[in-house]
Amino acid sequence: MKKEMSIILISFRSILNYKSSVLLLMLQASIQIMISVFLWTYIYQSNQINIAGYDFTSMVQYYLGTIIFSYFVFYPVDWEINDDVHSGNFFSILIKPVTFYKYYFCKMLGDRLAHLLFIIIPVILFSSVYYKNELLTIEILILGSIAIILSMVLWFLISCCVGMLSFWLENIFFVLTVKEIVIQFLSGILLPLSFFSNNFRLFLDVLPFKYLVYEPLQMFSNDTYKLIDYLRIICIQLIWCIIFYIISRFILRKGVEHFSNVGG
Repeated sequence: MKKEMSIILISFRSILNYKSSVLLLMLQASIQIMISVFLWTYIYQSNQINIAGYDFTSMVQYYLGTIIFSYFVFYPVDWEINDDVHSGNFFSILIKPVTFYKYYFCKMLGDRLAHLLFIIIPVILFSSVYYKNELLTIEILILGSIAIILSMVLWFLISCCVGMLSFWLENIFFVLTVKEIVIQFLSGILLPLSFFSNNFRLFLDVLPFKYLVYEPLQMFSNDTYKLIDYLRIICIQLIWCIIFYIISRFILRKGVEHFSNVGG
């Protein structure tokens, strides 16, 4: 456990060491929030109606949630794996006293905690104005927190699978870029999924992406969700985590074999 904590702390401190990065993070988060607020203020002033079940306040709440998820969950581990593979650093990581998964996940955790620490101030300021949810209970906070952690794990495993394609592809910049666009669209980062047709939402039900952002956010904001819905989301997240862990193990094994054969 000491080795894992050491990796987390090193990653955490690497963000803190650059004051300009800290200020940039706070500024970036504030700008994102203000753009969302101004955009939806304009839209709802032009149309005094609910849009896909969202009024102005609930829409701002939703986008505050997506910003928190973006900073806490979406770490570019696939880009990092790609860099390590092509720089030759990957095999030195494999022989470290911690496993491949622990090494990258601990780096991700330290980095994301640092990001969350410095965006929390602008988020709290705007949340105090726009987030008025009297439905939050200890039960929702606990189960919602579990769902956020599982979102992080699921993102990590999906990213590992994509990043390890660099064993076979010399340049996966296009793949990584497409993956980010697709996930932002299908996870609900760009728009709430309730904006889409019923048929398209049924299609999303068989994919893992909405369990990264949209469904966990509903646990905190949707007053029609019951305990069974919270447990359903967590169970489906667990299933997808297991599936992508198995897939990533297979890709890792085959990738190392391929890379060793090419190198040897």
